[in-house]
Amino acid sequence: MAEPGASRADDHAYFRRLEEVFIALRGAPLLLSPEDWRLARDWHRQGIPLELVEGVLRDLFARRAAQGKEERVNSLRYCRPAVEAAWRREQKLRAAGRPVELAELDVGERLERLAAALPPRLPERRRWQQRIRALEGDPETVEVALRSLDRELLAAVEERLTPRSRAALDAALERARATLAERLPAEQVERATARLRRQLLRQRRRLPLLSLFAPEALPPEDEPAPD
Repeated sequence: MAEPGASRADDHAYFRRLEEVFIALRGAPLLLSPEDWRLARDWHRQGIPLELVEGVLRDLFARRAAQGKEERVNSLRYCRPAVEAAWRREQKLRAAGRPVELAELDVGERLERLAAALPPRLPERRRWQQRIRALEGDPETVEVALRSLDRELLAAVEERLTPRSRAALDAALERARATLAERLPAEQVERATARLRRQLLRQRRRLPLLSLFAPEALPPEDEPAPD
């Protein structure tokens, strides 16, 4: 939960994690807008837990898939009504003195599914799988550890790119950068380019987002039935 004096750095870390989960669930690279950033900042400063928002995002995307909806969701704002409704329900439970329990997570099962989702041709795949499976603790502790491991994995994969693969990644990024320069102030382009590079690398190497809320981590029975 955010402290009343939450810093911009804390706001940005909260947004970045939501963006990563959103992109993984969406299944295609995308840079969220400044309006989405402000929405995430507001959620953070209201004290809405990341776990609650991530769970709502997961449920929304799973429901859309079950209903056969194919159009892409392009904004975090699409999820706003569901997130804020879930937060109001939680607040009412707290006000009534009732225990608030988000859905119980089988951390071990989700870690096993993440490990199995690593692409077969990933260099040192078994070592990465072992590191994922070795994580322990409550969901928040494991999620923080996964976040760090995810950054490390992306860096290791990029370091091993062949010259041809690196050139293809650079070319795709340069095309996207031209679009970014039209949409964003110059001081934001570099940061946005780095985020998009990670997204493109993840997509091209078919790397799952290392998160307990990533699609690859979810057991089938965890997916909601269509309305």
